[in-house]
Amino acid sequence: MALVLVRVDCRLIHGQIVETWVPHTGANCLLVANDGLVGNPVLRSVMEMAVPPGIHTVFCRVDEVGGVLSEVDRQGERAILLCATFGDALDIFRRGVRFSALNIGNLHYEAGKVEITPSVYFAREDFEAVHCLSHQGVAVTVRATPFEAGTSFDPER
Repeated sequence: MALVLVRVDCRLIHGQIVETWVPHTGANCLLVANDGLVGNPVLRSVMEMAVPPGIHTVFCRVDEVGGVLSEVDRQGERAILLCATFGDALDIFRRGVRFSALNIGNLHYEAGKVEITPSVYFAREDFEAVHCLSHQGVAVTVRATPFEAGTSFDPER
């Protein structure tokens, strides 16, 4: 299986990913599923600067993830799939990309969001997406780095 981690984090590529998750998972590919980044070469290049040599980085639209993962798997790569929102992760799952665990990294505060942890805030639609994924058997865990115990998220709370 090409996927070694699926993560929702509004920052997408950043230090926690390249310094802790890549070595911990043995990933050699970062797959960033974000429709907005596909059309923003400046922001993509800024993110690529944070990625160490030898790590393949792919930016694609949410609806392209399945095909891109097939190619990543054919190349024998181990990928971390990064999404900025739960909606994107749920859309990817509904399009047939299966994963059994979803890691929550950081979701910034915005008006109307509820604090889950000091660095994770949920909107109403986030609760709904997590509920849908949980009912499909996906274990959802808030865990900034692999060195933290993490907290399983119960969508019923």
